[in-house]
Amino acid sequence: MHSKKYYIVYGLFFSFIVAAVLCLCLTIMQGVPHIDPVFYGMSFAVAFVVSFVVTAVIPLARIAAACAVYYDAKPGSVAFRLIQNVFFSTLIMFFLGIVMTAFMTGIGDVPAMNAMTGEMIATNVFDRFVSLCLQFWPTIVIVAFLSDPAAGGLAKLLVKEPELDAARKPSEAPTA
Repeated sequence: MHSKKYYIVYGLFFSFIVAAVLCLCLTIMQGVPHIDPVFYGMSFAVAFVVSFVVTAVIPLARIAAACAVYYDAKPGSVAFRLIQNVFFSTLIMFFLGIVMTAFMTGIGDVPAMNAMTGEMIATNVFDRFVSLCLQFWPTIVIVAFLSDPAAGGLAKLLVKEPELDAARKPSEAPTA
């Protein structure tokens, strides 16, 4: 496992990459014909700040790594990254999703068309949050999976952690 400092730096880069890509992807996936730079900048700022604060306060990356280890995935393997990112993106989506849903659509009731009847009904922020999670969870997992190596690599460059085997002195080496 990595140090707390590593996970904070990792969360900084991960939050930056994910906020940039998701604000772009989710806008395009919702059928908006063009990207408004001001709205993109505001939504990026909100997404980045919320996701970084959440990852700095709650050790989501460490929890997700522990979940991957629990399922017997070897650290550094593709299976480990996949399991870790599924848990991590699900956890971050809970916090980021509710804030971004409230930011994008407001907190009060918003009219939406019922797909079955075609009539307009009022939806609350919780209904919109659940809808966002169901629609975009696969996209969030894919973006997290693809962003993980870049964030991890940048964090390793900035946070110099001693290797476990290199940190051991010859006198402390295990004997057979």
